[in-house]
Amino acid sequence: MSRNRYNDYYLVNDEDVEESIEVSLKQTRNMCKKAIIIVLIGVTALSLIAIILAFVVFPLIFMFSVSLQEKLVFTHSDLPSSRAYYEYFRFPGLKNHYVQVKDLNSDTNLSLGLWHILPFNLAVDASNNSNFDYDEALLNSNYSVLLYFHGTGEDRSQSSRKYQLFRNFFHVITFDYRGYGDSTPGDLFERNVVSDSLQVFNWLRNRTNSNIYVWGHSLGTSLASNMLSQLKNSSEIQGLILEAPFTSFADELYQHRYVKFFSWLPWFKATIIKPLERNGFIFNTSAYIEQINCSMMFLHAIDDDVVPYYMSKKLYDIAKERDKGNEVVLHLYDAKLKLKHNFIYQDPYTVFFIYDFMNRTSSEEMYLIEGSHQS
Repeated sequence: MSRNRYNDYYLVNDEDVEESIEVSLKQTRNMCKKAIIIVLIGVTALSLIAIILAFVVFPLIFMFSVSLQEKLVFTHSDLPSSRAYYEYFRFPGLKNHYVQVKDLNSDTNLSLGLWHILPFNLAVDASNNSNFDYDEALLNSNYSVLLYFHGTGEDRSQSSRKYQLFRNFFHVITFDYRGYGDSTPGDLFERNVVSDSLQVFNWLRNRTNSNIYVWGHSLGTSLASNMLSQLKNSSEIQGLILEAPFTSFADELYQHRYVKFFSWLPWFKATIIKPLERNGFIFNTSAYIEQINCSMMFLHAIDDDVVPYYMSKKLYDIAKERDKGNEVVLHLYDAKLKLKHNFIYQDPYTVFFIYDFMNRTSSEEMYLIEGSHQS
Protein backbone atom coordinates (compact mmCIF):
# COMPACT_ATOMS: atom_id res chain seq x y z
CA MET A 1 0.00 0.00 0.00
CA SER A 2 2.69 2.40 0.89
CA ARG A 3 4.39 1.71 -2.45
CA ASN A 4 1.19 2.57 -4.35
CA ARG A 5 0.75 5.78 -2.44
CA TYR A 6 4.36 6.61 -3.20
CA ASN A 7 3.81 6.02 -6.89
CA ASP A 8 0.57 8.00 -6.88
CA TYR A 9 2.37 10.88 -5.23
CA TYR A 10 4.97 11.05 -7.93
CA LEU A 11 2.42 10.51 -10.68
CA VAL A 12 0.41 13.50 -9.54
CA ASN A 13 3.47 15.69 -9.32
CA ASP A 14 4.70 14.64 -12.78
CA GLU A 15 1.38 15.73 -14.25
CA ASP A 16 1.63 19.07 -12.49
CA VAL A 17 5.13 19.57 -13.86
CA GLU A 18 4.04 18.72 -17.41
CA GLU A 19 1.13 21.14 -17.17
CA SER A 20 3.43 23.84 -15.85
CA ILE A 21 5.85 23.27 -18.73
CA GLU A 22 3.04 23.49 -21.27
CA VAL A 23 1.87 26.79 -19.79
CA SER A 24 5.40 28.09 -19.83
CA LEU A 25 5.87 27.05 -23.46
CA LYS A 26 2.62 28.74 -24.45
CA GLN A 27 3.72 31.92 -22.72
CA THR A 28 7.10 31.77 -24.47
CA ARG A 29 5.46 31.18 -27.84
CA ASN A 30 3.10 34.09 -27.27
CA MET A 31 6.00 36.34 -26.30
CA CYS A 32 7.94 35.25 -29.41
CA LYS A 33 4.92 35.94 -31.61
CA LYS A 34 4.52 39.38 -30.06
CA ALA A 35 8.25 40.07 -30.50
CA ILE A 36 8.13 38.96 -34.15
CA ILE A 37 5.06 41.11 -34.77
CA ILE A 38 6.76 44.11 -33.13
CA VAL A 39 9.91 43.52 -35.22
CA LEU A 40 7.87 43.16 -38.42
CA ILE A 41 5.95 46.31 -37.65
CA GLY A 42 9.23 48.12 -36.92
CA VAL A 43 10.89 46.87 -40.10
CA THR A 44 7.82 47.76 -42.14
CA ALA A 45 7.67 51.21 -40.61
CA LEU A 46 11.38 51.80 -41.20
CA SER A 47 11.04 50.52 -44.78
CA LEU A 48 8.13 52.86 -45.40
CA ILE A 49 10.11 55.76 -43.93
CA ALA A 50 13.11 54.84 -46.09
CA ILE A 51 10.91 54.61 -49.19
CA ILE A 52 9.28 57.96 -48.43
CA LEU A 53 12.68 59.56 -47.81
CA ALA A 54 14.25 58.05 -50.93
CA PHE A 55 11.40 58.38 -53.40
CA VAL A 56 9.49 61.39 -52.11
CA VAL A 57 11.57 63.57 -49.77
CA PHE A 58 14.89 63.28 -51.64
CA PRO A 59 13.39 64.15 -55.08
CA LEU A 60 11.69 67.17 -53.50
CA ILE A 61 14.93 68.31 -51.85
CA PHE A 62 16.81 67.72 -55.11
CA MET A 63 14.19 69.73 -56.98
CA PHE A 64 15.01 72.88 -54.99
CA SER A 65 18.74 72.32 -54.29
CA VAL A 66 21.02 73.70 -56.97
CA SER A 67 23.99 72.47 -54.91
CA LEU A 68 22.81 68.85 -55.10
CA GLN A 69 22.17 69.20 -58.81
CA GLU A 70 25.68 70.56 -59.32
CA LYS A 71 27.18 67.65 -57.35
CA LEU A 72 25.27 65.12 -59.45
CA VAL A 73 26.63 66.59 -62.69
CA PHE A 74 30.13 67.76 -61.75
CA THR A 75 31.65 65.23 -59.32
CA HIS A 76 35.12 66.32 -58.21
CA SER A 77 35.34 66.17 -54.41
CA ASP A 78 37.95 63.36 -54.18
CA LEU A 79 40.39 64.68 -56.79
CA PRO A 80 43.94 65.87 -56.00
CA SER A 81 44.07 69.62 -55.50
CA SER A 82 47.72 70.32 -54.70
CA ARG A 83 49.52 72.53 -57.20
CA ALA A 84 52.73 70.61 -56.55
CA TYR A 85 51.00 67.37 -57.59
CA TYR A 86 50.32 68.73 -61.07
CA GLU A 87 53.52 70.75 -61.35
CA TYR A 88 55.83 67.78 -60.69
CA PHE A 89 53.71 64.96 -62.08
CA ARG A 90 55.93 62.16 -63.36
CA PHE A 91 55.35 62.26 -67.10
CA PRO A 92 58.01 62.91 -69.80
CA GLY A 93 57.58 65.89 -72.08
CA LEU A 94 55.03 67.70 -69.93
CA LYS A 95 54.75 71.38 -69.09
CA ASN A 96 52.28 72.71 -66.52
CA HIS A 97 50.42 75.96 -67.28
CA TYR A 98 47.74 78.13 -65.69
CA VAL A 99 45.35 79.94 -68.01
CA GLN A 100 43.44 82.96 -66.76
CA VAL A 101 39.79 83.11 -67.77
CA LYS A 102 37.11 85.64 -66.91
CA ASP A 103 34.11 84.37 -65.00
CA LEU A 104 30.94 84.54 -67.06
CA ASN A 105 28.88 86.04 -64.22
CA SER A 106 31.39 88.47 -62.72
CA ASP A 107 34.54 90.44 -63.38
CA THR A 108 36.69 88.01 -61.41
CA ASN A 109 39.40 85.91 -63.06
CA LEU A 110 39.77 82.20 -62.57
CA SER A 111 42.95 80.19 -62.99
CA LEU A 112 42.58 76.89 -64.84
CA GLY A 113 45.29 74.23 -64.58
CA LEU A 114 46.48 73.04 -68.00
CA TRP A 115 49.07 70.61 -69.33
CA HIS A 116 50.96 70.76 -72.60
CA ILE A 117 52.21 67.27 -73.50
CA LEU A 118 54.69 66.95 -76.35
CA PRO A 119 54.54 64.38 -79.17
CA PHE A 120 56.98 61.52 -78.71
CA ASN A 121 59.78 62.84 -80.92
CA LEU A 122 59.72 66.26 -79.33
CA ALA A 123 59.47 64.76 -75.84
CA VAL A 124 62.76 62.96 -76.48
CA ASP A 125 64.33 66.28 -77.49
CA ALA A 126 62.92 67.98 -74.40
CA SER A 127 64.26 65.26 -72.09
CA ASN A 128 67.77 65.93 -73.42
CA ASN A 129 67.46 69.70 -73.31
CA SER A 130 66.55 71.48 -70.08
CA ASN A 131 66.03 74.71 -72.07
CA PHE A 132 63.57 73.18 -74.53
CA ASP A 133 61.07 75.81 -75.68
CA TYR A 134 57.57 74.32 -75.38
CA ASP A 135 55.90 77.47 -76.66
CA GLU A 136 58.01 77.54 -79.81
CA ALA A 137 57.36 73.84 -80.38
CA LEU A 138 53.62 74.44 -80.13
CA LEU A 139 53.68 77.47 -82.40
CA ASN A 140 55.69 75.99 -85.25
CA SER A 141 55.23 72.26 -85.40
CA ASN A 142 54.51 69.58 -88.00
CA TYR A 143 52.19 67.97 -85.49
CA SER A 144 48.52 68.76 -85.05
CA VAL A 145 47.20 69.84 -81.65
CA LEU A 146 44.56 68.02 -79.62
CA LEU A 147 42.42 69.85 -77.05
CA TYR A 148 41.12 67.22 -74.61
CA PHE A 149 37.96 67.44 -72.44
CA HIS A 150 37.90 64.88 -69.62
CA GLY A 151 34.79 63.38 -68.04
CA THR A 152 33.23 64.21 -64.70
CA GLY A 153 34.89 62.66 -61.66
CA GLU A 154 38.28 62.98 -63.41
CA ASP A 155 41.10 65.49 -63.51
CA ARG A 156 43.80 66.08 -66.11
CA SER A 157 46.17 63.56 -64.49
CA GLN A 158 43.92 60.51 -64.69
CA SER A 159 44.16 60.01 -68.46
CA SER A 160 47.96 59.88 -68.60
CA ARG A 161 47.95 56.48 -70.33
CA LYS A 162 45.50 57.81 -72.89
CA TYR A 163 47.85 60.73 -73.56
CA GLN A 164 50.54 58.20 -74.47
CA LEU A 165 48.29 57.16 -77.35
CA PHE A 166 47.51 60.74 -78.35
CA ARG A 167 51.12 61.85 -78.46
CA ASN A 168 51.73 59.56 -81.44
CA PHE A 169 49.92 62.24 -83.43
CA PHE A 170 49.47 65.40 -81.40
CA HIS A 171 50.61 68.06 -79.07
CA VAL A 172 48.12 67.33 -76.27
CA ILE A 173 46.48 70.21 -74.43
CA THR A 174 44.39 69.04 -71.48
CA PHE A 175 42.88 71.24 -68.78
CA ASP A 176 40.80 71.03 -65.63
CA TYR A 177 37.41 72.67 -65.37
CA ARG A 178 36.81 75.23 -62.63
CA GLY A 179 36.79 73.52 -59.24
CA TYR A 180 38.57 70.44 -60.61
CA GLY A 181 42.14 69.62 -59.62
CA ASP A 182 44.03 72.80 -58.80
CA SER A 183 41.80 75.05 -60.92
CA THR A 184 40.07 77.91 -59.12
CA PRO A 185 36.65 76.99 -57.68
CA GLY A 186 33.59 78.62 -59.22
CA ASP A 187 29.93 78.05 -59.98
CA LEU A 188 29.75 74.81 -61.95
CA PHE A 189 27.04 75.38 -64.51
CA GLU A 190 27.27 74.17 -68.09
CA ARG A 191 27.29 77.71 -69.50
CA ASN A 192 30.14 78.74 -67.14
CA VAL A 193 32.34 75.76 -67.96
CA VAL A 194 31.71 76.19 -71.70
CA SER A 195 32.60 79.89 -71.43
CA ASP A 196 35.87 78.91 -69.71
CA SER A 197 36.50 76.33 -72.44
CA LEU A 198 36.02 78.90 -75.20
CA GLN A 199 38.64 81.08 -73.54
CA VAL A 200 41.03 78.13 -73.28
CA PHE A 201 40.43 77.40 -76.98
CA ASN A 202 41.19 81.03 -77.90
CA TRP A 203 44.33 80.87 -75.75
CA LEU A 204 45.40 77.79 -77.71
CA ARG A 205 44.45 79.12 -81.14
CA ASN A 206 46.65 82.17 -80.57
CA ARG A 207 49.63 79.93 -79.74
CA THR A 208 49.75 77.52 -82.66
CA ASN A 209 49.71 77.50 -86.44
CA SER A 210 48.87 73.79 -86.53
CA ASN A 211 45.56 72.06 -87.15
CA ILE A 212 43.44 71.72 -84.03
CA TYR A 213 41.40 68.64 -83.15
CA VAL A 214 39.06 68.38 -80.16
CA TRP A 215 38.49 65.17 -78.18
CA GLY A 216 35.85 64.73 -75.49
CA HIS A 217 35.12 61.80 -73.20
CA SER A 218 31.76 61.19 -71.47
CA LEU A 219 30.56 64.52 -70.01
CA GLY A 220 33.47 66.13 -71.86
CA THR A 221 31.82 65.17 -75.18
CA SER A 222 28.87 67.46 -74.49
CA LEU A 223 31.06 70.29 -73.18
CA ALA A 224 33.30 70.06 -76.26
CA SER A 225 30.32 69.93 -78.63
CA ASN A 226 28.67 72.89 -76.93
CA MET A 227 31.90 74.89 -77.19
CA LEU A 228 32.28 74.16 -80.91
CA SER A 229 28.63 75.03 -81.55
CA GLN A 230 29.35 78.52 -80.21
CA LEU A 231 32.32 79.18 -82.47
CA LYS A 232 31.58 81.58 -85.30
CA ASN A 233 33.25 79.16 -87.66
CA SER A 234 33.53 75.61 -86.33
CA SER A 235 35.03 74.54 -89.66
CA GLU A 236 38.32 75.97 -88.40
CA ILE A 237 38.45 72.83 -86.23
CA GLN A 238 40.00 69.97 -88.17
CA GLY A 239 37.96 67.32 -86.42
CA LEU A 240 35.87 66.48 -83.35
CA ILE A 241 36.31 63.08 -81.70
CA LEU A 242 33.66 61.98 -79.21
CA GLU A 243 34.40 59.01 -76.95
CA ALA A 244 31.33 57.49 -75.24
CA PRO A 245 29.04 60.48 -75.87
CA PHE A 246 25.42 60.80 -74.76
CA THR A 247 22.57 62.41 -76.71
CA SER A 248 21.44 64.62 -73.82
CA PHE A 249 21.82 64.67 -70.06
CA ALA A 250 18.10 63.96 -69.66
CA ASP A 251 18.48 60.82 -71.79
CA GLU A 252 21.53 59.78 -69.83
CA LEU A 253 19.78 60.14 -66.46
CA TYR A 254 17.34 57.38 -67.40
CA GLN A 255 20.39 55.12 -67.78
CA HIS A 256 22.50 56.49 -64.91
CA ARG A 257 23.46 53.70 -62.51
CA TYR A 258 22.09 55.58 -59.47
CA VAL A 259 19.41 57.86 -60.85
CA LYS A 260 17.63 55.28 -63.00
CA PHE A 261 16.11 53.71 -59.86
CA PHE A 262 13.99 56.84 -59.57
CA SER A 263 12.98 56.97 -63.24
CA TRP A 264 9.75 54.97 -62.70
CA LEU A 265 8.37 57.61 -60.37
CA PRO A 266 5.47 59.64 -61.80
CA TRP A 267 7.17 62.80 -60.52
CA PHE A 268 10.68 61.92 -61.79
CA LYS A 269 10.55 64.40 -64.66
CA ALA A 270 9.08 67.18 -62.52
CA THR A 271 11.51 66.78 -59.60
CA ILE A 272 14.72 65.65 -61.35
CA ILE A 273 14.77 66.40 -65.09
CA LYS A 274 12.99 69.76 -65.22
CA PRO A 275 14.89 71.39 -62.31
CA LEU A 276 18.21 70.40 -63.92
CA GLU A 277 17.17 71.90 -67.25
CA ARG A 278 15.77 75.01 -65.54
CA ASN A 279 19.12 75.60 -63.84
CA GLY A 280 21.10 75.17 -67.04
CA PHE A 281 22.26 71.55 -66.71
CA ILE A 282 21.08 70.69 -70.21
CA PHE A 283 23.98 69.09 -72.12
CA ASN A 284 21.94 68.57 -75.27
CA THR A 285 24.69 67.05 -77.39
CA SER A 286 22.26 66.21 -80.19
CA ALA A 287 21.34 69.88 -80.64
CA TYR A 288 24.97 71.02 -80.45
CA ILE A 289 26.07 68.60 -83.17
CA GLU A 290 23.44 69.98 -85.53
CA GLN A 291 25.20 73.36 -85.30
CA ILE A 292 28.76 72.11 -85.85
CA ASN A 293 30.42 72.18 -89.24
CA CYS A 294 33.47 69.95 -89.00
CA SER A 295 34.42 66.30 -89.41
CA MET A 296 33.52 63.97 -86.55
CA MET A 297 34.47 60.54 -85.25
CA PHE A 298 32.42 58.63 -82.67
CA LEU A 299 33.96 55.87 -80.52
CA HIS A 300 31.87 53.68 -78.23
CA ALA A 301 32.15 50.27 -76.56
CA ILE A 302 29.03 48.14 -76.89
CA ASP A 303 29.45 46.95 -73.29
CA ASP A 304 29.59 50.52 -71.93
CA ASP A 305 27.57 50.37 -68.69
CA VAL A 306 27.56 54.13 -68.11
CA VAL A 307 26.45 55.54 -71.47
CA PRO A 308 24.61 53.13 -73.81
CA TYR A 309 26.32 52.74 -77.18
CA TYR A 310 23.09 53.42 -79.09
CA MET A 311 23.50 57.09 -78.16
CA SER A 312 26.61 57.26 -80.34
CA LYS A 313 24.62 55.71 -83.19
CA LYS A 314 21.95 58.40 -82.81
CA LEU A 315 24.54 61.18 -82.78
CA TYR A 316 26.26 59.66 -85.80
CA ASP A 317 22.96 59.69 -87.70
CA ILE A 318 22.40 63.35 -86.78
CA ALA A 319 25.89 64.27 -87.97
CA LYS A 320 25.41 62.36 -91.23
CA GLU A 321 22.13 64.14 -91.94
CA ARG A 322 23.88 67.51 -91.96
CA ASP A 323 25.39 66.56 -95.35
CA LYS A 324 27.97 69.36 -95.42
CA GLY A 325 30.75 67.39 -97.01
CA ASN A 326 32.49 66.53 -93.75
CA GLU A 327 33.82 63.14 -92.74
CA VAL A 328 31.60 61.37 -90.20
CA VAL A 329 32.86 58.07 -88.78
CA LEU A 330 31.47 55.65 -86.17
CA HIS A 331 33.48 52.86 -84.54
CA LEU A 332 31.76 50.45 -82.14
CA TYR A 333 33.91 48.09 -80.06
CA ASP A 334 32.73 44.52 -79.53
CA ALA A 335 31.50 43.73 -76.02
CA LYS A 336 33.86 40.75 -75.76
CA LEU A 337 36.77 43.22 -75.64
CA LYS A 338 35.47 44.41 -72.23
CA LEU A 339 36.48 48.03 -72.79
CA LYS A 340 33.35 49.43 -71.12
CA HIS A 341 33.28 53.22 -70.52
CA ASN A 342 36.90 54.10 -69.90
CA PHE A 343 39.26 51.78 -71.76
CA ILE A 344 38.73 52.30 -75.49
CA TYR A 345 42.25 53.72 -75.71
CA GLN A 346 43.65 50.28 -74.78
CA ASP A 347 42.35 48.59 -77.92
CA PRO A 348 45.12 48.25 -80.57
CA TYR A 349 42.73 49.37 -83.31
CA THR A 350 42.15 52.80 -81.74
CA VAL A 351 45.51 54.10 -82.93
CA PHE A 352 44.55 53.08 -86.49
CA PHE A 353 41.12 54.70 -86.17
CA ILE A 354 42.80 57.97 -85.18
CA TYR A 355 45.33 57.69 -87.99
CA ASP A 356 42.61 56.95 -90.55
CA PHE A 357 40.44 59.84 -89.34
CA MET A 358 43.33 62.26 -89.54
CA ASN A 359 44.24 60.95 -92.96
CA ARG A 360 40.68 61.60 -94.15
CA THR A 361 40.50 65.07 -92.69
CA SER A 362 44.00 66.33 -93.42
CA SER A 363 46.18 64.24 -95.73
CA GLU A 364 48.87 66.92 -95.81
CA GLU A 365 49.16 66.94 -92.03
CA MET A 366 49.46 63.17 -91.93
CA TYR A 367 52.29 63.33 -94.44
CA LEU A 368 54.12 65.75 -92.17
CA ILE A 369 53.57 63.50 -89.16
CA GLU A 370 54.90 60.52 -91.06
CA GLY A 371 57.94 62.52 -92.08
CA SER A 372 58.62 63.64 -88.55
CA HIS A 373 58.44 60.06 -87.27
CA GLN A 374 60.93 58.95 -89.88
CA SER A 375 63.41 61.65 -89.00
